[in-house]
Amino acid sequence: MSNEMTDEEIAAAIQGYWHWYGIATFMRCPLKPDLSDTDVGLIGFPYSGGNGIERMQYLGPRAVRDRAVAYRRSHRVFQVNPFSLLRISDLGDVPMPNILNPDLTARDAEAFYRRVDEHGIIPISIGGDHSVTTPILRAIAGPKSRRGGPIGMIHFDSHPDAHGAALGTLHHAGSPFRVGFDEGLIDPARTVQVGFHGSMAALTADDWSKEHFTVINLEQMFERGVDWVASEIRRVVGDGPTYFSFDLDVLDLAYAPAVADPEVNGMTTRELFSIMNKLRGIDIVGADIVCFCPPLDNPGQITALTISELMVQFLSHIADYRQNSAAR
Repeated sequence: MSNEMTDEEIAAAIQGYWHWYGIATFMRCPLKPDLSDTDVGLIGFPYSGGNGIERMQYLGPRAVRDRAVAYRRSHRVFQVNPFSLLRISDLGDVPMPNILNPDLTARDAEAFYRRVDEHGIIPISIGGDHSVTTPILRAIAGPKSRRGGPIGMIHFDSHPDAHGAALGTLHHAGSPFRVGFDEGLIDPARTVQVGFHGSMAALTADDWSKEHFTVINLEQMFERGVDWVASEIRRVVGDGPTYFSFDLDVLDLAYAPAVADPEVNGMTTRELFSIMNKLRGIDIVGADIVCFCPPLDNPGQITALTISELMVQFLSHIADYRQNSAAR
């Protein structure tokens, strides 16, 4: 039996790369704000009210849709096509009727994500600053959630984002993992933070995270390698439900120049995706990608392209996990 593509299949494949054609949705998925017929929901969270340094992150979801429209693709290493295994929809943007108030915005976003979770949908969110993680976690994890307790956390970032209230609110970009701990949303024994690097605002900046979570800084990765990093992540999070929060500033500026709080000498995309490919079999129940500032991207939109590929990774991990779970 021939594996050659038909002329129609070739034409469709080529047109799938037309990032400039058609109505832009995440991964060219159907737009379903009513949350119907969906296993995994791609959600825009265009919010920057939680960052006191840059305020361009609200533009992120629109810019990612423009590039990710050409990323309805399969995973080469896993040999998985997530779009044939899952019902994946663009659920639109998080409603934010009180956008000028960070506390009320967190409340409104939590209510939206609770509806998403009640429909059994796994949310993959494009932010937005890192404060968006807090309402998402409140909706899908913790004692008030349908899971009834904390979940595991994989957090890639240059910074710990584990501080208390600051600048007049708890709901800021530097607080989500402290909130996750304090409110019983994430299990500290199953939480790993990866990629801390760069000079420090204060020598004590990482201390709280090191006391409560497993921390893998970039120096450790450079010394021990990506195989060790992946093995440590798997050891920490184990087999239970796990959330994945990715701050783009963990990457070197050569690969992600358009970030809110840049640090030099970061992780390469080769290192990142090598680690991701070694995390096969983790039960991902939600994910976010945050801190994209489109006006800072270069003409080739390299940051938006990196986000698009990372979305393919998340979808493929979820599809692969479900496929293998069903086969057992």
